[in-house]
Amino acid sequence: MKKLLFLALVALTTFNLTAQETHFGAKLTGSFTSFKASGSFASVWNDNSKGKINLEIGLVGEFMLSDQFALATELNYAGEGDVFETSGLKTTIFTSYVQVPVMAKYYVNDNISLNFGPQIGFLMSADSESELTLNGNTSTDSEDIKDQFNSTEFGLNVGAGYKFDNGLFLDLRYTAGLSKLLKDDSTGNLKSSGIKFGIGYFFK
Repeated sequence: MKKLLFLALVALTTFNLTAQETHFGAKLTGSFTSFKASGSFASVWNDNSKGKINLEIGLVGEFMLSDQFALATELNYAGEGDVFETSGLKTTIFTSYVQVPVMAKYYVNDNISLNFGPQIGFLMSADSESELTLNGNTSTDSEDIKDQFNSTEFGLNVGAGYKFDNGLFLDLRYTAGLSKLLKDDSTGNLKSSGIKFGIGYFFK
């Protein structure tokens, strides 16, 4: 991970030197994520997945390569997960990642952009909380499940943004998970997806 962050820093420096204009800022994002299951438990999970609301916070760098094209990189701390609920059982999975998206941006005009690009996520934590209700009695259980998850996750983003003249910007994107979340896929696996809406500000 240290090598990847170092390479990202080198890339940022290179783009900063070659870009016509650079902007740096911070962003707060709300997301709605869920897991798509495959394998033997796919139908049960997918029919009872409710999705989960999360928050993420991060830093943004935008490098204008021309009047219409830009490259944006981000460093985000993001919460993700899903809620599974059926027959008196409710299980919530909480995951957190340090994510590094790299987005190609096409500006339709001075304010509106269309955005597309990959991201890599480094797993920070993974926990589950379960509530089981039988005959009016509820029991709870929690577990650290980080060792069941892969340490990295790859995804693809597509979306649009709006940049105000005062530095404020809005960002809407859909993120599709490309890699399997679980280490053991003998009976199936999970991939993540999410809709994200962010609001941020460019300081420069």
